[in-house]
Amino acid sequence: MNQLLSILKSIAEPLTKPETYQHFASKAIMVIVYLIVAWIVIRILNKIIQQFFKLQNRGNKGNKKRSKTLISLVQNIVSYVVWFIVITTILKKFGISVEGIIASAGVVGLAVGFGAQTVVKDIITGFFIIFENQFDVGDYVKINSGGTTVAEGTVKSIGLRSTRINTISGELTVLPNGSMGEITNYSVTNGTSIIDIPVSPEENIDKVEKQLSEYLITIRSKYYLFVSDPTVIGINSLNRDEIVLGITAETIPGEGAAGGRILRKEIYNFFKVKGIKMPKPLMVQYDPDKE
Repeated sequence: MNQLLSILKSIAEPLTKPETYQHFASKAIMVIVYLIVAWIVIRILNKIIQQFFKLQNRGNKGNKKRSKTLISLVQNIVSYVVWFIVITTILKKFGISVEGIIASAGVVGLAVGFGAQTVVKDIITGFFIIFENQFDVGDYVKINSGGTTVAEGTVKSIGLRSTRINTISGELTVLPNGSMGEITNYSVTNGTSIIDIPVSPEENIDKVEKQLSEYLITIRSKYYLFVSDPTVIGINSLNRDEIVLGITAETIPGEGAAGGRILRKEIYNFFKVKGIKMPKPLMVQYDPDKE
């Protein structure tokens, strides 16, 4: 019983001394100061990184998306380094051996590494995605895994472990980098709009092609997404009910489908103004007496 009282007294005795609270208060203030300084340093370094890449790519519009990707990556690495330095410094101030923790972490990490193979795979794949420039922030991509599409949309951010993709319907998909198989990037090369326009067989097809070709030249100046003038490539098919004209146009990357929708609307309105007939289904009346 006396031993228990002695232990409790030894524990409670420091709590009765003002020096104890002064010591803890000074340590707490020190920790808060270190955290505030780390936050300020990270903000300043992030601004410097942004300005650096902005100056590097001034006047070079083609590298803007690439810069966003690298800015995000470098800022993440800087944040990890700064917080690691701050945490190890705080631990040293409290008299904790950082070297011992790192040595122990190395042994534990070796054991845990076998169970964290997917994380390592994600990080390695993230490095290849970024440095091989497979896609950048802002690109429209389709990601397949095992022959199945797992995500399709605009890349919002690329990290070492995962990539965030905003789908066309608004959902945010977070994919581990290691789970990506086949990657289709629609934003690297120019797109192509290819559409079919049906025309009534009653029309003079040569005249229609000439009028349509003259009108298509004016469309490019109205819409930024067209890289070249839309052109009539000729008759794709014909039958008793209709003649189908093929129209094609080169667009900026990822806008082939949007260009097709614009062309259909513009050509429809042009046909209405010019009185060009579109095909109508023929109704044939069945007369059993003629059999």
